[in-house]
Amino acid sequence: MKEKFSFSQFQKLGKVLMTPVMIMPIAGILVGIGSAFTTKNIVELMPFLGMEYVSLFFNLLKAMGNTVNSYLPIIFAVSVAVGYAQKEKGIAALCSVIGFLAMNNVMNVLLTSLGRLDPAAMTTGQSMVMGIASLDTGVFGGILVGLLVARLHNKYYNIQLPPILGIFSGTKFVPMVTLLGCSALGFVMAFVWPVVQNGLTMMGELIYQTGAVGSVIYGLSERALLPFGLHHFIYTPFFFTNLGGSMTIDGNVVEGALNIYNAMLASPDTMFDINISRFVMNGKVIFAMFGMPGAALAIYQTAKPEKKQQVKALLIAAVIPSIFTGITEPIEYSFLFVAPVLFVIHAGFAGLTYLLTYLFQVNIPGPSAFGGPFLSTIFNGVMQSEKGSNWIWVLILVAVFFVLYYAVFKFMILKFDYKTPGREADEAQVRPLGGRKVSDDILAVIVEGLGGADNILNVDACFTRLRVKVKDKALVMDDKDWKEKTGANGVVRVNDGVQIIYGTKRIFTRTI
Repeated sequence: MKEKFSFSQFQKLGKVLMTPVMIMPIAGILVGIGSAFTTKNIVELMPFLGMEYVSLFFNLLKAMGNTVNSYLPIIFAVSVAVGYAQKEKGIAALCSVIGFLAMNNVMNVLLTSLGRLDPAAMTTGQSMVMGIASLDTGVFGGILVGLLVARLHNKYYNIQLPPILGIFSGTKFVPMVTLLGCSALGFVMAFVWPVVQNGLTMMGELIYQTGAVGSVIYGLSERALLPFGLHHFIYTPFFFTNLGGSMTIDGNVVEGALNIYNAMLASPDTMFDINISRFVMNGKVIFAMFGMPGAALAIYQTAKPEKKQQVKALLIAAVIPSIFTGITEPIEYSFLFVAPVLFVIHAGFAGLTYLLTYLFQVNIPGPSAFGGPFLSTIFNGVMQSEKGSNWIWVLILVAVFFVLYYAVFKFMILKFDYKTPGREADEAQVRPLGGRKVSDDILAVIVEGLGGADNILNVDACFTRLRVKVKDKALVMDDKDWKEKTGANGVVRVNDGVQIIYGTKRIFTRTI
């Protein structure tokens, strides 16, 4: 039976896309350090930085970081192909490279022949891709190649051809069909992508013109979609396509907010632009670094006295990744399912942080691609003040939002008696978000809770949740039982399965 593209498969794309995104923290830190110590003002202040070998060292750091930034499309292509490949993932990775090059070569030859592409005078939306003059499809092109390659790979990696062609059976067939499939994709993209680029440009202009309102919508919706695991689809297009802006920096046309910010960072003269910074999560610097700790303190303060030590361990483990990596889910999941109203308030506060960072022009990115809120504040804020980071406002805003989160969360928890960690019934037990191992008995409970091994079609895990596709959802145990018997923070039920949310603690020591 032909398998339909399910909601869980769509969500898996979010997880797959996180793989290349998580490569970027070290790249962002290297570019940030290299740029900070090669700017004119810093060199004038500390002349030894202008010495040949010292300058070379920091320029090398920038070059190392830009290795990732400059080749994101093909990195995405490989990541998607490998992520979706069922077996023989190495062949899928190789084919994704072949397919990406084939797509761009076909676009190059076709558009050049039609007179729509001149390698010597490329227009907006065209660029050199892996040394090939082509349309700049960005990471979307890489994602499309990865999806197509994965589809072809999973269908043909074990194909058996007639004996006369037997040498091409199995995985040897996949590169050939990839070459044909991605060449066809290049033919289609040559005509379709310019239309898409125009549409993205118009949408970007609309959001750009809405200014503060657009920033609020961006920040609020990114948090609001977190419970469904779809928040990646809010920021990814702005990060990597001209939906997040298009700008000429040092003679090069750069598209996508994250790419533009990196180019600004590397440029000796270009100043930061708030209309770019707002799309690389400048608001997250505020709520992840101090808003979430304020909420955590409120949860701790309202816990029962006899449970405060347990809650303290839980919250410290949750606060650390929020401040240093921007991963806020461990704290959010501690109240999301027991007090959804608090999460609604939190999403509203997140939108407010984006509004204020836009109004005060705080040009500091917040995602892990730049080392997380804390390191980004240091390397892209304090050390880039001459480029207009306006980092001083961070000190004011974080204090305001720490108090705001603390006061509102404490009031709401006490007023409505929300059962946040440490306030549960006496028989409930607070489980720290540690790296404890889970016994085989617990694993047996999990399998039984999913309706038994025969009911499990597919098991996948991301940073904070276990995604399971099942035959019959009616056989899956109740949400309350998941929390009491396995220590889950919550459960999300989708059309073809369930997501068991555990935060950042390690649940599985072996495959179910």
